[in-house]
Formats: sequence, C-alpha cells, structure tokens
Amino acid sequence: MGLQEWNMDGKVCLITGANAGIGKRAALQLAKLGAEVIIVCRNEVSGKMAAKEIITKTENPRVTFLKGDLSSQTSIHQLSREIHNQFDRLHVLIHNAANFDLSMKKPKFTEEGIETIFATNHLGPVLLSNLLVDQLKEEKGRIITIASKGLLVYPFMTVDFQNLNGEQSFSPTKAYYQSKLAQLMFTYKAAEILQPKGITVNAIRVPSVQLDEGRHEEVSALLRTAYKIKRKFSITPEQMARTYVYLAASPDLEQITGKYFDEENNMVHSSKKSYDPSVINKLWEVSNQLTKIEQW
Repeated sequence: MGLQEWNMDGKVCLITGANAGIGKRAALQLAKLGAEVIIVCRNEVSGKMAAKEIITKTENPRVTFLKGDLSSQTSIHQLSREIHNQFDRLHVLIHNAANFDLSMKKPKFTEEGIETIFATNHLGPVLLSNLLVDQLKEEKGRIITIASKGLLVYPFMTVDFQNLNGEQSFSPTKAYYQSKLAQLMFTYKAAEILQPKGITVNAIRVPSVQLDEGRHEEVSALLRTAYKIKRKFSITPEQMARTYVYLAASPDLEQITGKYFDEENNMVHSSKKSYDPSVINKLWEVSNQLTKIEQW
C-alpha cells in the first residue's frame, strides 16, 4: 500500500517545527491524506503562513497553527493546555523541531538554566510527549522521534551526564549529536513504558537533507557555503517526509514500537552504546527530573 492510498481522515497529527523543511512537507502530505494537522513552531508569522499554504494546496481546511517553543518548558505547558482545549484526541505526535545552529561558540541557556540544544532536541520532546500521553492513549497513538544518520560518525558516543550543559567543554556539533542520541534512548525506553497504554514510539534516522534556501539566513556565511555544497549530495525534504508519513500512517506499523527506520522505510540498528540499559535508565531519570515529570 503506497502513501497516496493511506487514509488519514479523522486522524489528528501534530508536527513540531512544521513551518519549513521536512516538517512542512510532512504536514502537507498528511493533510493531503485527509488528516487534521497541527503545526507547532515558535515563529508565529511563518507558522501561520505554512498553515495557510497547506490549506490552499490541499483544500483541507483542518490545518491549525499553535505557537510553541520547545526550548521553554513554560511554553510547552502552555502549548499542552492549548491542545487540550482545542482537540479532544491525538493520533500522531512527530517531534521534528530541532536546534541545529552549529555556529554557536559557547553554550546558551534556557530560562530553566538548561543548555538550549539539549533542551530543544531532547527535553522538549520528552515533556511534550508526557503531557499528551492522555490524548494519545485514547487513540492508540504514535510518537515519532527524529535522530540523525550523522550518529554513525560517533559510534562510541554516550550521554555525558557530567557535562550536559556544556560548561566544562562545548562543541555545538557534539551537543547536537548527543541530543539526537538522547532522543534515540528516549525512544527505546518510552516504547517500553508506553506499550501497556497502546502507544507506539519509533525513531527516524534522517540523512543529509537539502535545507530550504531561506533557512540559510539563520546560520553563518561559512555554514551557508557548506550547506550549498552539501545540497548536491542530499535528498529532498519531500523525499524524507515520506518516511515521516509512513511511520504516521502505515497500518503495517500498528504494533511496531521501539524501532529505528531509515529514509527507505527500513528498520536499522543504532550504535551499541545507544542500547546500554544503564545509560538509558539514568537518562530517563535525569530527563524526568529536569522536566519535573512525576509519572507517565
């Protein structure tokens, strides 16, 4: 059964960071399949524009923008309240938003005092998932997290609990990949914890994907040049979005949980370190403490 044959009528799908790039293409593809789509991002102007564009292109009026900053726990709690007020159910939660500003020279911190890359890419999805479990379990929902093929370059990487805030040493590249490794570990643990509630949790391994031209403005001139060279060897956001939709919509995955998928929709393995139960359990505890989660 192909993408165009999946019917998402009556399904509510939330995608963070869906104002551009892969997230926006996934939102468009899901709306074409009849889904009700919630676009979440922190930029109100581009978020509303993306929602309007998707409605126009798909003739599906059920596309809503909600403002949310995944680096801010206050914003995530507010977002959760908005979702509960406006929607009585949720079928799919895709954690697409990410901070990937590799031009950072030193760590920046959130209002909670947490390094922003780790806060946005890992703790934000953890907290939002927790706050939406009640809606997801009613519909045997799907949580989809996003990791990176770049982790293949770091087969021995693990979570450095002594330096989560990057105050001892900081590299934006390592901070980014550590946050993506943390998301993988969260995927494996959350799949186990949420299985009794009927919620599945799977991850996607995203390779090099072409950036929208407009997003080049967000990074340094050196990185802009690098991205333009990299573009020639990258897949398109539309191609990558198909895997998002596959995990969100395919009936074949109703009982599949705790797995890792590549851009060809194949199950793949992550590093040996990513399956370490002692690190996974410690990360689970630390993540819950940092987000003040008491139960799942």
